[in-house]
Amino acid sequence: MTGNAVRFFFLLCIVLGLSGCVSKENYNREVNRANNFQRLLAEEEKRNADLVGEIARLKIQVAELEAKSKTLTAQLNDAKAQVVRSLEEVGRLQDEIKQARAMATAPAAHPAVPNARGISPASTEPPDRLDELKDDAVGKKKKP
Repeated sequence: MTGNAVRFFFLLCIVLGLSGCVSKENYNREVNRANNFQRLLAEEEKRNADLVGEIARLKIQVAELEAKSKTLTAQLNDAKAQVVRSLEEVGRLQDEIKQARAMATAPAAHPAVPNARGISPASTEPPDRLDELKDDAVGKKKKP
């Protein structure tokens, strides 16, 4: 019986040993597959690093553009306010000119008499957009 037990043990070891082995072909295939995955991982890590760099560059560019936008908006609002002041001044001067013309052309006895031809002088005044510009300038300043 000891001979049979040794044979059985030996046969059992061979069967268990064969079931745990992989063929060289399977091993090489898995090694190639692992190497391929490592190469793909390295490529993706490089691409990821490139994208992180581009994101950082774009964030800087966004900050610069926002600062430039704020500066340009402030300049625009200043220019609009200056235009409003200029139009107010033009309106005031036009009123003074109208009053001076009225005083110069109106006879002392008949102040409401129209001019000799019956036609009022042609207006050389620009169209009045003062209210529109004021509303626009005031609306921009109130919004923070």
